[in-house]
Amino acid sequence: MSALELFVAVAADVVWCSMATVDRRNRPRSRVVHPVWWLDGGGLTGVVGVRPTALKRAHLAHSPYASLSYWSPRHDVAVAECAARWEEDPLERVAEWERMKATPPPMGYDPATAWPGGPEAEDWAVLHLEPWRVRAARAESIAAGAGFEVWASE
Repeated sequence: MSALELFVAVAADVVWCSMATVDRRNRPRSRVVHPVWWLDGGGLTGVVGVRPTALKRAHLAHSPYASLSYWSPRHDVAVAECAARWEEDPLERVAEWERMKATPPPMGYDPATAWPGGPEAEDWAVLHLEPWRVRAARAESIAAGAGFEVWASE
């Protein structure tokens, strides 16, 4: 299994992850999010539905990057270091809403449970996540000394 396939498998098992950004003073800030990931042409893409708070907007305006970290109680781990950008196109926001609904659970979900106003609501936003580095491992591999599977964009 490739590093990207393993990342997606761990993300699908764990579902929720910590997403860290940095503020204008370069201090990290983490929050829990529920991204949806898919493999595309040798790479990986993710989207996450979020509330577009002034704080998140300021962090990503300062530094448009995020680190997403999954950990399970079994000690499976997956980390993606990503470029993050806001989706501003209303049609794409609707398309990503539909992608989240169409993705099988547990990774996929109906965003209306958190955003009853739908994809046009002011409190719904989409962050696109484009990893440049991914690492993932199952607990058994770590325990056996095999370490992490790593992928990096060219």
